[in-house]
Amino acid sequence: MSDFFEGASAAEVRERLAVQVEQAQRRAEAATAVRVEIEAVREQATSPRRELTVTVDSSGRLIDVALTDAGLQLGARALGRMIVDTSVKAQQAAGARAARIAADAFGEDDPAVAHLRSEIEARAPKADGLPDGIEYR
Repeated sequence: MSDFFEGASAAEVRERLAVQVEQAQRRAEAATAVRVEIEAVREQATSPRRELTVTVDSSGRLIDVALTDAGLQLGARALGRMIVDTSVKAQQAAGARAARIAADAFGEDDPAVAHLRSEIEARAPKADGLPDGIEYR
């Protein structure tokens, strides 16, 4: 930080500080806009044979499940599994879209984008496709 002021007149220091304040204000405004845009994300996924469609929000929370008559003909176990599998696809799409929104606003290499991507990855379902705490018997 000492280099910031070294050899600079008071007017130059004020100008540098003003530029930094303006940059910080623009970034804060962009962060607010990104948050609003990410909160509005909704993604859908449909099962392979179109028995059901799920909708999730940007955090992966299940918003809606729409079943067809074919979906209602499945047994409880198969239907439950299909809801989870289809939700995982929608959650992945929502996470990818949120990360794209942030990267478009701040750049791919921005630390905030990297943090968001790591949070999305940490929430991702495990290798078996099931979120923690869910098992099928």
